[in-house]
Amino acid sequence: MTGYASEVTAGQRFEFGANWTRFLRLLNEDRIKQAEQSLRDMLGFDDLTDKRFLDIGSGSGLFSLAARRLGASVHSFDYDLQSVACTQELKHRYFPDDTAWVVDEASVLDREYLSRLGQFDVLYSWGVLHHTGAMWQALENVAPLVNGGGGSCLSPFIMIKAGLAGIG
Repeated sequence: MTGYASEVTAGQRFEFGANWTRFLRLLNEDRIKQAEQSLRDMLGFDDLTDKRFLDIGSGSGLFSLAARRLGASVHSFDYDLQSVACTQELKHRYFPDDTAWVVDEASVLDREYLSRLGQFDVLYSWGVLHHTGAMWQALENVAPLVNGGGGSCLSPFIMIKAGLAGIG
């Protein structure tokens, strides 16, 4: 049994992916366009071509999809197995066989995994890091992943944009 499965069985982990699976049944073009516009508004630019986008705790995969449609190369990961499956489903639906979108099962608390990813122009993690039980450790782990001209969109309570002047 994986660490994730053990945590679910012990009642220590909520299965967010079950919610995301239901959400995907309702996903349509209007909702995808709203997600794209949300990213544009949050980041302050319209085009992500030639940018690397890291979706930490990708959930449904909607914002990974939005970033990919805006031109970014995307790396998505989540600890919840059903969430990983949801993100993979969206990739399969809209960008099958696309090498510019990678989907992994991983934890933001796994420094070894994160150290292999390189740096990104945008780190996106909305409503995720506080669910780790180690939010400050998660923030510390992802900080080195932002390249010098990149930025971050992190929540539950904060959004950080750093050095975005060179993007767009």
